[in-house]
Amino acid sequence: MRIKPLFVLMVIAFISCSSNPDITDPDTSGNQGVSVISKNNRVIYEVNVRNYSAEGNFAGVEKDLPRLKSLGADILWLMPIHPIGKENREGTKGSPYAVKDYKAVNPDYGTLADLQSLVKAAHAANMEIWLDWVANHTAWDHVWVKDHLDYYAEKEGVRPYSPNDWGDVIQLDYNNAAMRAAMIDAIKYWVQEADIDGFRCDAASFIPLSFWREARAEVNKIKNITWLAEGDNPEYMEVFDYDYAWEFNTQLNTFGKENNVTALIDACRKLYDNSNYSAKGRMVFLTNHDLNAYDGTEFVRYGDALLPLTVLSFTIYDMPLIYNGQEIGMNKSMGLFDIEKVQWSPVNQTISNLIKKLTQLKRTQLALESGAGRGTLTCYQMSSDKVFAYSRKKGSNEVLVLLNFGPSPVNVRFSDQAPSGNFTNYLKSGNQEFTSQTVLTLPANGYAIYVK
Repeated sequence: MRIKPLFVLMVIAFISCSSNPDITDPDTSGNQGVSVISKNNRVIYEVNVRNYSAEGNFAGVEKDLPRLKSLGADILWLMPIHPIGKENREGTKGSPYAVKDYKAVNPDYGTLADLQSLVKAAHAANMEIWLDWVANHTAWDHVWVKDHLDYYAEKEGVRPYSPNDWGDVIQLDYNNAAMRAAMIDAIKYWVQEADIDGFRCDAASFIPLSFWREARAEVNKIKNITWLAEGDNPEYMEVFDYDYAWEFNTQLNTFGKENNVTALIDACRKLYDNSNYSAKGRMVFLTNHDLNAYDGTEFVRYGDALLPLTVLSFTIYDMPLIYNGQEIGMNKSMGLFDIEKVQWSPVNQTISNLIKKLTQLKRTQLALESGAGRGTLTCYQMSSDKVFAYSRKKGSNEVLVLLNFGPSPVNVRFSDQAPSGNFTNYLKSGNQEFTSQTVLTLPANGYAIYVK
């Protein structure tokens, strides 16, 4: 894709950076006219099809594509779309991760034709569709159980068995070559029949790397797609394009409890300096379906630090994730075993406006590129121990971020080195040059972003 000149990309609308701005939602024809700079500047959006819309199906997601495009989502990751097992089911509907048939669509969601329509409409909007693939285990009543019990692993003389106390699923045997071939055939089916663009692979590191190596090679014969591993084993990056920054998320949740800014800065540096990912990307997130269901909403886990941490999650490193409802500030925990609809109203205007601005920032700044193209990270020493200031820089493009994790407004200066050059205030207006004498005012739990 052609790269737009940076001065054009910086011609944008601004909103207040106050943690409690009295503002209304602006016109967000917004991101529709803003092209993502590269495949390494994209934003991924997780969709629980069951809960996403009133219809609870593919058509409900397709109908909302214009809003998702305006939001700045480049990739839609659909949680598992397959029929759900009934045997040993948990809840009224069961977990989407208890798959009954890898080559079928959950009838609650629609038909294969409905999925194909969603993919085609997403492609027309220059968006991608990634499927969630559950390769480690199946439902107890999966179609393989009757005719291919040998596809399942044995433990202490019991076949099949449930792994990790997950009572609604049973463990597959990756020593069985026929099972591996059948799994790869099923993966290829969705690339061939639905033209999907990627897979988010559930519990990827529970499965031998050799399988993923073989699977990707076979899929590549059809189409080059993108692979995201749910896991954080760097060895798997031989095959995968992205994985989860799980440890970093754990540290974010610890920060939500302890508000230790020094520890947060150390965690960010370790994330950025991990040489295992010098050529590959990672997904950074504040919440997802697991965290929302089992650990509570981001409001519960991060408290007053939610807004500055939202800014951090889009600017510190690689590909940010939005979980459905997060973009409007939904404060609701949704379980995985029943229908619990996303609560689309009321909209938290502060969070809604901020996330729209952050997706636009991520998608249009070379300095925020992921993976092999990522630039440098500089952390600045500040006069307040509650303020974390850092910049991402690549070439002449630089994004400077200041986050106040204190409960009170603060006047702050750079204690040692200051950023050089003329910056634009991204969230307000005007230009700014910095020296060690420059005094900046940040609201309580507030933030500021400057772009050069």
